Amino acid sequence: MKKLLSAILVIINLNCYAQANKWFVSFSVTPTIGGPSASLKKQMIEQGLDHTSSFNFFGLGGTTKYPVAIKDAAVLLRGGARLNERRSIYFIVGQAAAGSVEGFKNEGYSDWILIGGSYGQSLVVDYNTYQFTAGYMYSLSNTRSKIGFGPSFFLFDYSITENNGSSESHSALSPGATFTARVPLGREKKLFGVELVFEGNAAMPVKMKGEMEEINFQTGTVNMFSANIGIAFSFRK
Repeated sequence: MKKLLSAILVIINLNCYAQANKWFVSFSVTPTIGGPSASLKKQMIEQGLDHTSSFNFFGLGGTTKYPVAIKDAAVLLRGGARLNERRSIYFIVGQAAAGSVEGFKNEGYSDWILIGGSYGQSLVVDYNTYQFTAGYMYSLSNTRSKIGFGPSFFLFDYSITENNGSSESHSALSPGATFTARVPLGREKKLFGVELVFEGNAAMPVKMKGEMEEINFQTGTVNMFSANIGIAFSFRK
């Protein structure tokens, strides 16, 4: 009996908290899972840009295994407006993925007294993926959780730079779709709040352009599937 009463109280509380807001705007900076970096690393490994470099500086040394991938955070703005008690329209714009991948082909080691290091050919690919999504969002019964789905467009902007300074920049548009989930943390009656957000992005792969003649790097296709999860700061009314 106590368990049943507790369950009823929980349901009542959830219904009280499930405030149907007329509109919301939220902003998040979250880690990115997936994206183009794995494909870029694979291309560099297949083309021999996966060597190890080492250095020595007055007895202090170290090594770096290439390729090295660095990911930046996803920076996204979300917003939406209520259509009825359970359904809303929403949008997402911003940077869905960004980062760089660097490869290195070792050609030797040079040192001068107590200073030395590896030398060779290096290649860096910097990329940004910009997202625009519009779709429908649904409020789940007896909970604060909301899920959404909509078509998306992703602009893949990238540059390829050799160690001699030569560089190429290109852009490509990739259509796709995005699944969204929002879970407000705390009561939704307040103008400002915090919520847990998740996005899963599926998009068509992109065939990169460009040939770097000095290194003889042949560009290939990159995977555009990605996801991000984290905390968003939200304004709602």
